[in-house]
Amino acid sequence: MRGPASYPSKGACIYCGAKDRPLRDEHIVPYSLSGTHILLKASCPQCEDMTKKFEQKVARDLWGDARTSFKQPTRRKKERRTHIEIPLENGHGIQSIPINEYPAGFVFYKMGACGFLQGLPETTDISASWEFVVIDDDKRRDAFRLEHGRHAILQFRHVPDDFGRLLAKIAYCQVLTALDLGDFRPLILPYITGKKSNLSYLVGSIGGVPEGENGYRLTTMYAERGQDLILLVEVRLYANTHAPTYQVIVGDITGTDAVKSAITKLAKAR
Repeated sequence: MRGPASYPSKGACIYCGAKDRPLRDEHIVPYSLSGTHILLKASCPQCEDMTKKFEQKVARDLWGDARTSFKQPTRRKKERRTHIEIPLENGHGIQSIPINEYPAGFVFYKMGACGFLQGLPETTDISASWEFVVIDDDKRRDAFRLEHGRHAILQFRHVPDDFGRLLAKIAYCQVLTALDLGDFRPLILPYITGKKSNLSYLVGSIGGVPEGENGYRLTTMYAERGQDLILLVEVRLYANTHAPTYQVIVGDITGTDAVKSAITKLAKAR
């Protein structure tokens, strides 16, 4: 992601529109996932609590061991574990392993194109086809096997809905680095807030092996559909690995003048 480290406030909560509550800064990619770009005064306390819940589910339940093993950012450094306990292969007992030796993997979901891009109705849920993809450190995995005479056991909790909401929130915030709240219809917003649940309709991934790069990559794109403009964001987390590239349909824009204005703003933001 290019551009400044912080972006001006929209003057209201980007999730509920509240203007009569204190607004807090919102990391576009969560701090726990090494996010450094911020929307200033963007989220009210209630909506901050909402997004924090699904962000923490991903950071702790899906990627907790991997984040600890690879020393990802945390606000609770004193509570960070130095060892990880994993069950013995025979199922009898526990083995304590130094966390910096444990080859924990980042679990991603391979999704395929979202329902929207496939022309499916919003009611068709294709999330059952999402598959696990594990990204780990080959050298650390081999060293672990030689040192301990066994393969590592990957421990994580399956949280597809929270992962989808995380991607949706990142993509929505990314669009708001260039556009204002009234510039587009936020199709993704009800999925972030939990009012709609079929995330596979607007959240998907694309195939191919992405090129390695540092940090994360967020790219705002658009496509014309008749006289409308469809806003799409590509999201790639831990871009220095073979992590998937995700596509999120964020919203649409109707009207010639509104479309022209949005295209101008998006071009300036690049």
